[in-house]
Amino acid sequence: MVVNIMFNKYKSIVIMSAFIFWNSNLNADTTKIDNIAACAGVVLGNGAIDFFMGDELSFDDAADIAYSAYLSEVLNGDYSQEDIKIADQILGGNLDKVIAAYNSETFDNELYEEIVSCYRLLSLQLLENAQIIIKNQENWKELKNNSTETIKRFLRAG
Repeated sequence: MVVNIMFNKYKSIVIMSAFIFWNSNLNADTTKIDNIAACAGVVLGNGAIDFFMGDELSFDDAADIAYSAYLSEVLNGDYSQEDIKIADQILGGNLDKVIAAYNSETFDNELYEEIVSCYRLLSLQLLENAQIIIKNQENWKELKNNSTETIKRFLRAG
């Protein structure tokens, strides 16, 4: 009887611990990936403006910075597929935001300051994850190139 009571007590603790662990994974802190995704989108948007103005090399450089910083967090962090999907949407939304501001002639000092701030944030991410980026640059090359070429295709169509 005592063994059964002790077993039930520990069984409850194990079940509760498993639930807490499982629930904590669902609520992982996504602040960093969300902020990096947002800034990657802003930097890509700024590069898209360069692309519209005929400077494709500047767009390629902006894409390299944005994707290197973003992928270093995505692939180094412990994020769920759902977290990454949302971060991708944040990136795309901010890319669109900058392009829309350019197209509607509402690009202002506030947006300019956001772009500068994002370059700073991504620069820090690049420095922080330099070894990860160097180690994985060949693995990411095709993904980055495909993403960059896809965005260029969209930009050319518009």
